[in-house]
Amino acid sequence: MRQYSVLVITPHYAPDFGPASPIYTALCEDLQQKGCNVTVVTAFPHYGGSNASFQYSRKLFEEDRLNGVRILRTYVYRVPKSSVWRRLLYHMSINVSSTIAALGVSKPDIVLAEAPTLWSGLPLLVKAIVPKVPFIYVVHDIYPDVLFRLGVLRNPWLVNLIERVERIFYDRSARVSVLSDGFKENLIRKGVPKDKIVIIPVCTDIEFFRPHPRDNELRKRWGLGNKFVVLYAGNLGLSQGLDTVLEVARRVIDKPDILFVLVGDGATKRALQAIAEVNGLSNVKFFPFQPREEVPLIYALADICLVALKPDIVVESVPSKTYTIMANGRPVIASVDKRTETGRLLDQAQCGLCVEPGNGGALEQAILLLYENDSLRRNMGRGGRDFVVEHYARHVAANQYYTLIQQFVNSN
Repeated sequence: MRQYSVLVITPHYAPDFGPASPIYTALCEDLQQKGCNVTVVTAFPHYGGSNASFQYSRKLFEEDRLNGVRILRTYVYRVPKSSVWRRLLYHMSINVSSTIAALGVSKPDIVLAEAPTLWSGLPLLVKAIVPKVPFIYVVHDIYPDVLFRLGVLRNPWLVNLIERVERIFYDRSARVSVLSDGFKENLIRKGVPKDKIVIIPVCTDIEFFRPHPRDNELRKRWGLGNKFVVLYAGNLGLSQGLDTVLEVARRVIDKPDILFVLVGDGATKRALQAIAEVNGLSNVKFFPFQPREEVPLIYALADICLVALKPDIVVESVPSKTYTIMANGRPVIASVDKRTETGRLLDQAQCGLCVEPGNGGALEQAILLLYENDSLRRNMGRGGRDFVVEHYARHVAANQYYTLIQQFVNSN
C-alpha cells in the first residue's frame, strides 16, 4: 500500500493550548497510523501561556517527533491579542518562519493547511500553489467575517483585501473543508463552488475525553470542596462575553454552594478578574490553562459546563469545546440562538440548554434549573456522551481526510 506524504500547516500543535491543537494533533496521529508520512509545520507552543513555551524561548527552529509524527516547530512573535498591529506582526512571523521551515521538507503528495492565510498563506504559496501540489484548506472560522464581528477590523479596505486574498486560496485549493452546513452556505454565498466544499465536523477522542468521578484530585487541589461548579474552560477573549457570567454570579451570590470556575487565559481575563474583585464575587474562581492530561479532570469537577458567546457573534458551526463537554458526560448551557448548529445539536442529543447570548436573566434561570434537578443533569450528561460516541469519534474525521488524500494523490 502506498505511503502518502502529507504536509500539515497549523499554528497550534501539542502541547500547545490553542483550541485547534487537539484537533490537528489527533488528525495527524491518526493519519500517521493509517500509513501516511505526516510532517507538521507549526509554531512553538505559545497560546494562553502554554507551560511548554519556556523550552523554546531562545530558539528559532526545532525538529521534534511525537507519536510518529515529524514536527517542525518555529519561532513566533508573541503579543497581546488586543493589539491589532502587533497581531499582524504575530501572523507575519508565523508565515515567514513556517515558510523557512517548510522549505526543508521534500515535496509532499498533498498539503493540509489551517485557514486563514493570515498564518498559512505564505507556506501554502511556496509548498502547494507554486509547485502545483493539491491542498485541502481547512476552515474552522471564516475570515475576515470573524474579525469584523469582533470589532478587531473596522477598516473596509483592509477587510476587502483579506477577503480577496482568502478567495484566491479558496480558488486554488483542491477542496475546502468546513465544519457544518452553515459554513458551507457562507462560502457558497462568497462564490466558492459547492462541489469543492466538504463537511468534516470536529471529532473527539472519546477514549481520552470520557466521564470521570466528580470528586477527583483536581477538585481537591483547587479547594473546591463539594461546591456545585459552573465551569467555563477555554479562551477568555473578546467573543465570549463572559461579563454576563459574572453578572449571573452576582445574582446568585446568596446561594453559597454555587461556584463559578473560569479556566483559561485571554484578552479579557484581567478585566474579568477586576470585575469580580470590585463586586466582591467570592463565588468566582480563576485558574490558568492546565496541561492536556488534566483536561478530563477539569470537566469532571463540573456540574454544568458553559459555552459562552457575545450577542453579536453569529456561529455557523458548533464550538469545538461543545463536543469535549459532551464526551466528558456533562450537561451544556450554550449562549447561542436555538436555530444555530449548536442549538440543533443540543436538541438532537438532548444534552443541554440554549439561552439568549448576553441575557443574564435567561442564563441564571438555566443554571438554577439544572442546579435544582439532579436527574435532568445526569440524563443530559449521558445523552451527550452517547451522541458523541455514535457520531463524532475521532476516527470519523481521519477517515474522511484519508479518503480525500487517496482521491487526489491517486488521480495525479
